[in-house]
Amino acid sequence: MLQVAKATFIRNTLVMLRAYPWSFVIGHILSGVYTVLFAFFAYHYVFAGQLDERFVQLSGSSDYLSYAILGGAFYAFAVSTLMNVSRSLITELREGTLEALLLTPSPRRGYFLGNVCQQIMRTVFEFSVILVVGAVFGLTLANTNIWSAVLVWVLSTVAFFCQALVLGSLMLRFRDTYITQNTLFVIMAFVSGVTFPIPYLPEWLHPLGQIMPLAPALDAFRQCVIQGKPLLSVSPQLFHMAGLSGIYLLIGTWGIRRMEKRVVESIFG
Repeated sequence: MLQVAKATFIRNTLVMLRAYPWSFVIGHILSGVYTVLFAFFAYHYVFAGQLDERFVQLSGSSDYLSYAILGGAFYAFAVSTLMNVSRSLITELREGTLEALLLTPSPRRGYFLGNVCQQIMRTVFEFSVILVVGAVFGLTLANTNIWSAVLVWVLSTVAFFCQALVLGSLMLRFRDTYITQNTLFVIMAFVSGVTFPIPYLPEWLHPLGQIMPLAPALDAFRQCVIQGKPLLSVSPQLFHMAGLSGIYLLIGTWGIRRMEKRVVESIFG
């Protein structure tokens, strides 16, 4: 499995450097930077630097800029992870290499592990750039519990990978990437608390936010960074994220296997 993961990592890295080295990376960075700028201008020129007591009560902090900037950075990280992993099989299909991949005896776990490792390299860079830009516009990291934040980030990567399996099976089913992924990303940005707490939404939208791993992951990460809380204090969010990861993993594994079978039948049937 590790050999397959290593080979996939090297291949994807070479493709990224030679074919389209900066397009996806710059696009993801810009989306996060736009969120930072939107939060900055909205806070200073629309809200006049004022927040209501409900926001402080729901978020646990009066630092809206850090709240929104971390939301934008973590959202860009989630989108990058979901996009890079979920598009892997349908990209193979479009390039004409999917049938060769499906017929090889190599374990699929190694293939997806290689994709995850390669995207981590990209998302760390994207995430760091957004945080640096955010620091210029008001992001405060003085109270950060570094190790807790890093562990939440790692666990979030696992959760987004599990969700990406479900998204990838849907892409194979509909032979589409843009409509499928963009619909999910817009919903995630709206219901997961990226720029404002989820309770501000109508009550009937709250359950939709709770089935997105981004919501508990972002809540836990903010608490570790803004308030400096230890990992034990965010254990409810981590258990929530772990439960969603297990459900998405089961559905995604079943969906990928089913779609692979349909693709093979359509090619060789």
